[in-house]
Amino acid sequence: MIYPFHESLLSQLYPGFFHSTNALVPAIETFESRLNLPFERRHKVIWRLDAGFGGDSNVMYLFRHGYQFIVKGHSNRRAANLAQCVKLWRQVDERRFVAKAPTPDTLHPAIRTYLLRTHGSKRVRLTYLLTTLKLTGVQTIRFYDQRGGAETEFRTDKSGGGWLHKRRKQKRHAHEAWVHLTDMVHNYLAWFSHHFLAETPFAGYGHLRIGRDLLRTPGFVGWHQDRLSSVKLLKSRPHARELLEVLKQFYE
Repeated sequence: MIYPFHESLLSQLYPGFFHSTNALVPAIETFESRLNLPFERRHKVIWRLDAGFGGDSNVMYLFRHGYQFIVKGHSNRRAANLAQCVKLWRQVDERRFVAKAPTPDTLHPAIRTYLLRTHGSKRVRLTYLLTTLKLTGVQTIRFYDQRGGAETEFRTDKSGGGWLHKRRKQKRHAHEAWVHLTDMVHNYLAWFSHHFLAETPFAGYGHLRIGRDLLRTPGFVGWHQDRLSSVKLLKSRPHARELLEVLKQFYE
């Protein structure tokens, strides 16, 4: 997911038994080939990844290739060992605390390590983040928390955006084509939201609400000499009047 445009650059399909650890390098190679990104500009790209990609080999691959990153580590045993080296904790919110921890010997010393302690209803959970960003511990946790917005958009693509979960194909190529079609729908909605809705009452709408409440409004479109001449929407539908004003401002 490309921030701040919320566009999907690529989607790759793998068998269910394929671990995400092995998917990162092919994804980065595809990313580089599509953008033709020179090495001297890679430091402007930040990879924000969950624990499935948090192996040391992947972290060092990102580091050697000049990228910035913030990655959740996937080793629970390492998190517990790091906690024994921590003495000072800083509060993130009412349930979470963060601390600077020593970087493991298997990683480059320029990589920063932050340990996160989360107090649940029954137990305390420890996780750690590896990053090249020059942020404080609290800032690092809050920046990583923004991944939640991207995951919400992924779920919307599967449900409201394209109903992908109800249209699974039995053949790999057919399902891969459907995944790419879902990407096209996602990027169209991202473009529509950015260019049409940014300064309107619908600015806070996600893709699910855009598809359900706006784009399904019945109406008529008039054409004259191959040019759009009129748009009429069903007045009884909610938001019809506001949506008509949005379209009017765009085409004027």
